[in-house]
Amino acid sequence: MRIAIAGVITKQITAHPLGGTEAFTSLLVDGLVKKGHDVTLYCAQGSQTNATRQIEICKAEEAMGSESNVEFVYPYTLFEIRKIIEDIKERKFDLLHINVLKTFLFSYFADQMPIPMIHTMHRDFLQNKKIFQVYQKIGFHDNEYFVFVSKSAHKLSFLQHNTFDVFNGIDIAKYPFSKQGGDKLLWLSRIDPLKGPKEAILAVNQAKKQLMMSGDIDRQKYQEYFNEELKSLIVDNIAYEKPISLERNLELFHYAKAFIFPIQWEEPCPLTVLESMACGTPLIAFARGSLVESVVDGETGFLVNPSDNDIRGSWIVKKTGINGLTEAIERLYAMSPEKYLAMRKACHNRAEENYTVDKMVDKYLNIYTQILNK
Repeated sequence: MRIAIAGVITKQITAHPLGGTEAFTSLLVDGLVKKGHDVTLYCAQGSQTNATRQIEICKAEEAMGSESNVEFVYPYTLFEIRKIIEDIKERKFDLLHINVLKTFLFSYFADQMPIPMIHTMHRDFLQNKKIFQVYQKIGFHDNEYFVFVSKSAHKLSFLQHNTFDVFNGIDIAKYPFSKQGGDKLLWLSRIDPLKGPKEAILAVNQAKKQLMMSGDIDRQKYQEYFNEELKSLIVDNIAYEKPISLERNLELFHYAKAFIFPIQWEEPCPLTVLESMACGTPLIAFARGSLVESVVDGETGFLVNPSDNDIRGSWIVKKTGINGLTEAIERLYAMSPEKYLAMRKACHNRAEENYTVDKMVDKYLNIYTQILNK
């Protein structure tokens, strides 16, 4: 197949990026090329993939900028769309796969795309009633298809026509199993209130344990959040560092007792959760989004209901919120070495059986084939 992939332009797409969408796109591109397909990637300058060809739209830092109340990501994304429309006739693509966060921008131009358009929904736009209504005003076109990155995200969507779901995958070989673990808990993600870093700190402090935090700060608003909400909480038992490398992430996963992830939104499918499981590190997480699919309560970690007013299931931990996270931490530390090792093995096995990049790419190819056969 001749496949065009629209990638994000606010960050470089590489094998080891800081963002999940960029990591997903890198894995997808390389996986499709490995299986013999011709892939053209539209991306930020300096991206490094195995794509057949790369069309670089702009520098990532330019797309991240703003002037005169204009965020440059919007005009540059429109430029990306125009370039794709121009290239469709010349390169005769079979389909366009869109992997940008603001995927709705492409829908405005669907009637100018004479090929199928597959949107992978990395955010929750179609779960938001007001944004869905805007989509309806744009109009859903027959050549548009939407792929959700978990069954939970698919279920929550207002749109159910021309839809599929494919769980994200990772390169398991890059996340080797470690049976040992360590004494400290881990929180690893982007510094963002939706990722629950504050809640992780509060629970760890209440449990009187130690926490290692690693998180990128890629916007001014997140720097302000860090300064105003987190900085004063980072005391002797809490250590924070900015992301350094994949090797450092592996160290953190391998020597963590558990990955604590009290997400504050219906996260569609965070890759860090799958990476943690591949390394054998159990999860302690709020039962939101795809976490209820990836975490097997009591086997690969513990799920916790977010509050007394938000009960998602009958989990082993009966307390909710911060108190529930604290109870889960205490249960984990009270496990015998044998049971804890069994949990680590269960984590790795689940990742290996369900969340490999090969499985993910094969499912996308199956979707491509279904669409083209129509």
